[in-house]
Amino acid sequence: MGMIKQTWWQLGHWLSNEIKGRRHRKIHFITDSANWSFKWDAHYITTGLSERLNAEVPTLTTPWHLRHQVILFGNRYPWFFGPRQRLHRSNTLFLTWFHGDPSDPGNNMQAMFNQLPQAFDPIEKVVVTCTISRNILRNCGVADEKLVTIPLGVDLNHFRPATPEEKKQIRAKLNIPDPVFCIGSFQKDGNGWDDGSTPKTVKGPDIFLDTLAKVSIPKDQLMVLLTGPARGYIKKGLDRLGIPWRHHFLDDYRDIVPCYQALDAYLISSRAEGGPKALPESWACGIPIVSTRVGMPADYIQTGINGFLTDIEDSDTLAKSLDALYFQPDIVQKFRAEGLIAVLPLDWNTIAEHYYQMIKNYL
Repeated sequence: MGMIKQTWWQLGHWLSNEIKGRRHRKIHFITDSANWSFKWDAHYITTGLSERLNAEVPTLTTPWHLRHQVILFGNRYPWFFGPRQRLHRSNTLFLTWFHGDPSDPGNNMQAMFNQLPQAFDPIEKVVVTCTISRNILRNCGVADEKLVTIPLGVDLNHFRPATPEEKKQIRAKLNIPDPVFCIGSFQKDGNGWDDGSTPKTVKGPDIFLDTLAKVSIPKDQLMVLLTGPARGYIKKGLDRLGIPWRHHFLDDYRDIVPCYQALDAYLISSRAEGGPKALPESWACGIPIVSTRVGMPADYIQTGINGFLTDIEDSDTLAKSLDALYFQPDIVQKFRAEGLIAVLPLDWNTIAEHYYQMIKNYL
């Protein structure tokens, strides 16, 4: 009799927890512990969702204990490389896929693509940031109805244009002479986390250097500003070209704003991207962009209107585009004004609304 009573107690306890779990169903945002851009993606998305739900959306690194919850994997690595078989099937799952290309030889990237499309079977919706990423996943067998396009965002209260006087002061702090034409590159484009002398080819550091070798801008009027880790390949290449550079490695991602404000142009030379964030962040700071046809630039840049867009690996046209910005200041003013308009729909509050519309009916 005692065993029967204990069994009934355990069953009642289980049912009570199940009912409680369903009643307290809420969103949990999953990311890693890195203090970089993923952290701020999580902050802006969860803040926006919390405001709309009038309830806190917690950020976690380990979701495997959750039951009857809505779980948004803002970082795909815990899903692909974590013990996802431990996750209870009562949960409703969403995942954001920022970037990726099957031609990327990186071990992690190859491991993820080798798991597709089966790895997405339990996922309700997969967020992609651009049309190119959407098409890549479709070609890998992911059903189109499972895909939702939501771009990367920017905090328009934090990223803003500098006044001429502010720009002069910022350049002085960064040791950038006021007259030079300063081009920005704020990404990790070397393999590993040390010097980065071996290039991460998907980011196009070789194209970046080839482009700068072809510009007509006088070398004594040219400078490159770098942030991010593993920039050794770029720095050595710039030294060979005789182009001066400054490298500021930042402890906090949000400290990057003055680096944008110090620029005259931002160059994206990648072979594949999901973003990059440099697009909305440059626009928000009034900086014109020259980019290869990747990620969000392919969706948002209108050549000759709000930026310059070229074919991948077309360093000749990239160089001519930078020359146009240097020799024709009226283009810079046009791109600055149009970029500030184009970036408005990319404010993080608007991006959070897209996430809310995707998830609200599952609560």
